[in-house]
Amino acid sequence: MKRFYLILFSVLLFSCSNDDDNSEPTLQGQWNLVNVSGGFTGLDEDIAKGVIVWDFNTTTGMVTIMNDITDSSFNTILESGTYTYSVSAPADADLLIVNEVDYGRLNLEQAAFTVQETFTDGFTFRFER
Repeated sequence: MKRFYLILFSVLLFSCSNDDDNSEPTLQGQWNLVNVSGGFTGLDEDIAKGVIVWDFNTTTGMVTIMNDITDSSFNTILESGTYTYSVSAPADADLLIVNEVDYGRLNLEQAAFTVQETFTDGFTFRFER
């Protein structure tokens, strides 16, 4: 009987995994704008990683944007520069506010986040690490 419990204990001990990532997602660090979709015309435009990079500093509340797109007809949100940012949490959703402008509903995950403008025919911006 002791042997049975020893085997059972060994199986339970070694079958436990410590690879679950239970940490809260954070904006801290660099994010690539990889897709802009929506709007009145139904835009769905992919952007290569590294072309538009947002670097969030959660300690200072600043975001530095590096935007290499020069086509003014393309909606890239903001030009290159350093801006203040915050996340506002009203009743039902987090909102991303950059340079005192509400850019929409923030859906933050571990390796990606989206910002969805809250008005009709608004755009959705997808970022990835």
